Amino acid sequence: MLDISQYVSADSSGMRFSQSQASDFAKGVAGDFNPLHDIGAKRFCVPGDLLFAALLDRYGVYAQLHVDLMSLLSADVSVELPQTLSAHNEIKDSQGRHLLSLDVSGESTTDQSFVSGLVEHYVRFSGKTFPDILVELMRENNAMINPARPLVIYKDMALQLDSLSGEQLSLELDKATLDVDGKKGKACLQFIIKDGGNIIGRGEKNMVLSGLRDFDEVAMQEVVDLYSQWKTAYASSVTS
Repeated sequence: MLDISQYVSADSSGMRFSQSQASDFAKGVAGDFNPLHDIGAKRFCVPGDLLFAALLDRYGVYAQLHVDLMSLLSADVSVELPQTLSAHNEIKDSQGRHLLSLDVSGESTTDQSFVSGLVEHYVRFSGKTFPDILVELMRENNAMINPARPLVIYKDMALQLDSLSGEQLSLELDKATLDVDGKKGKACLQFIIKDGGNIIGRGEKNMVLSGLRDFDEVAMQEVVDLYSQWKTAYASSVTS
């Protein structure tokens, strides 16, 4: 079972994430090797999926849930949180920056096993976005991010659950699309959530891609190879 508490420092009024916590989560849990999550990175930011996971760990899972991310969160900056959620919640950091909006409705559960299982499966699925899903989408649409400065921004995600219980959870890609508009694009990943062989919910994650240009197989492969090197280096550091 995924224990989110080791990746967040929380109290009654809010929470914060150190570089170590955020980086360990990105690489060890999500399989996300974006250099923005490397300890010491000049533009270090906390993974959006970690912030999302910490919110669900704190408040539980709702039948309908939508998160819209507005700003990147820096390490060691406090996130101010309400004691309880309302239908619409504006989440800011201690510096007054609007980090995200969180909309919830329907029934909810704080069952730790279910919440933890759902979060873990979602985060691991989300971490496979690049290169597993995005590269093929870009190839199909003859568009690619700038190899010198790849920019993919996590915009929003939504969950729609028919059941708030399950012991054999899994999450599968249902449909992936990329809409290109000049140098910008919107990638949409739709997924299904299962308990055993039964579908108990659906979800969607949207991302914004910038600096698009014509797809170049060689250049894209260099980006994928570099990403693989980061992944291999991390695996070696863990086992050494």
